[in-house]
Amino acid sequence: MTAIRIRTAAIVYGALAAVAFVVGYWRGNLDIYHHPDGLLSASVPLYGRILLGGAAGVAFGLGISWLTRFTVYRFEWSRVLHIEFRGLLGPLRNTDIIAFAIFSSVAEELFFRGALQPMLGVVLSSIAFGVLHIAPGRKFIPWPFQAVAMGFAFGGLFWLAGDLSAPIMAHFTINYQNLHFINRYDPSLQLPRSFSQGGNGTFRGTKIPP
Repeated sequence: MTAIRIRTAAIVYGALAAVAFVVGYWRGNLDIYHHPDGLLSASVPLYGRILLGGAAGVAFGLGISWLTRFTVYRFEWSRVLHIEFRGLLGPLRNTDIIAFAIFSSVAEELFFRGALQPMLGVVLSSIAFGVLHIAPGRKFIPWPFQAVAMGFAFGGLFWLAGDLSAPIMAHFTINYQNLHFINRYDPSLQLPRSFSQGGNGTFRGTKIPP
């Protein structure tokens, strides 16, 4: 099952990455990794942009991952969405999670930020990113709106860093952390009374999962 999942993800996201380069060729610039007007492009050397962008992406991703946990512990709509994803994805091995996080972050950032954003702008490319995340059923309604918000954030990181290092690392960190969280935490069995009680991070006598 793991091999089938990874192979399917590789095919789907590989095709998306290929389309990204086709779009780049069509618009006359195969260099879809670099932002044409990135803030740090002219002032910071390439290795510096990669290091700074990667660090900023990881920090941002960890912050969003913490925010995801916060909303799941505090809000019913987020818990419902979390439970739906558990049912949709099923049990995940660490190999699955790593593969999905790498494939999705690289391919989606190449396409939506690298290929589309310089052509359509951050607003339309972020909306397109949200459309990709539309899923059937009312319980999934918050997901595309969250994706649009992340599209703006990733687009800002792309412009700030001057290349895709920051949005790819942010995207990878969020997917990696959240897939692990979805896989190991079942809100239907352990609903939090509150996100924090007395500052010790416990609910119903149990430590909040990391």
